[in-house]
Amino acid sequence: MILYLASFSAVFVYGLLLFCLRRGFERLRTGCSADIPAVSVIVPARNEEKHLPDLLERLSAQIYPVSRIEIILVDDRSTDETARIMSRFSRTRPNVRMIRVRETEAAGSAKKQALARGIGMASGEIIVTTDADTLPGPRWIQSLAAHYEPGVDVVLGYAPYRTDGPYRSLFHKLLALDYLSLGAIAAAGAGLQIPTTSSGANLSYRKTLFEQVGGFGETIRHHSGDDDLLIHRFRDKARAVFRYAVERDAAVPTRPPEDFRAFLRQRVRFASKHLAYPRNMTRILSFVYAVYVLLLAIGIASCFMPKLLPLFGLMLFWKSACELCFLLPARRLLEDRNLLKYYPLAVIPHILYVVLLPVLGQILPKRW
Repeated sequence: MILYLASFSAVFVYGLLLFCLRRGFERLRTGCSADIPAVSVIVPARNEEKHLPDLLERLSAQIYPVSRIEIILVDDRSTDETARIMSRFSRTRPNVRMIRVRETEAAGSAKKQALARGIGMASGEIIVTTDADTLPGPRWIQSLAAHYEPGVDVVLGYAPYRTDGPYRSLFHKLLALDYLSLGAIAAAGAGLQIPTTSSGANLSYRKTLFEQVGGFGETIRHHSGDDDLLIHRFRDKARAVFRYAVERDAAVPTRPPEDFRAFLRQRVRFASKHLAYPRNMTRILSFVYAVYVLLLAIGIASCFMPKLLPLFGLMLFWKSACELCFLLPARRLLEDRNLLKYYPLAVIPHILYVVLLPVLGQILPKRW
């Protein structure tokens, strides 16, 4: 009886956290500012010759005054044709600048160092970051800029995984569902002014804010975190005001990992930064992690002790019901695809994923 009460109480509190976070969706709204701030788009890239041309074509097609947009391409020690593609593109457009990073400090994240170099040379009021393998729509910059009303410091955006072309497999659709859940958490957190996570593929902030908090600061030593660790710095050091761009035009589709090996390498890199979160966020994440560990332990134990099956089933039902109640409004806000139909297939694998990845992130080497 004690095991039943303790276990279900833990998963019950987990559900309450989701219901509290869900209130953030009600505070989200579309951008309505008529201002046209100067924007600097920073694109760090390393060995992206296959994807960079598509992104550059999309950036050239932005519906935004050319005089108010600056594109800074940062070649991060590429050994392929990336630098040549950047150079050729920058020579034909007056609002495009290129930076070549030939060396980085061994103790810091190469990507953050590349971003910092680009931001340091930016002349725009608003910094917008994205990755070389993204496909932003023509109104991307316009949609983000519309959220920069007076007092707004940071605008987050959705970066969904693609499920078209070569990414139509069930594996990629499950990854897209996972990114929908991350986007939902980011959107709800921004609505509550409690930033939780974000994506560097679709992130913007005022340059003065970046300078005010000292850039990436001590987080530069972590291999990832140019997005969520940075927004935590914005909140903790400057009490920044956040918005989330919910418009479809503001979304930036991005290329998912091609296979499970690439996925594992990426998530190990992501997980390596979890201990660098602020103390309050670390406590919440630790509680959620404990719930997943408990759920996995009871699930395994129920295979040998059938009396635990009702408890496992009850916990799994409550967890799933709460997650779906959280994801349904997020899906309406952010997605045209019905990714939630794949949710039943992801329930058990997601428990394993949440339990194992943080451990692997601390012990396995980090590779790009």
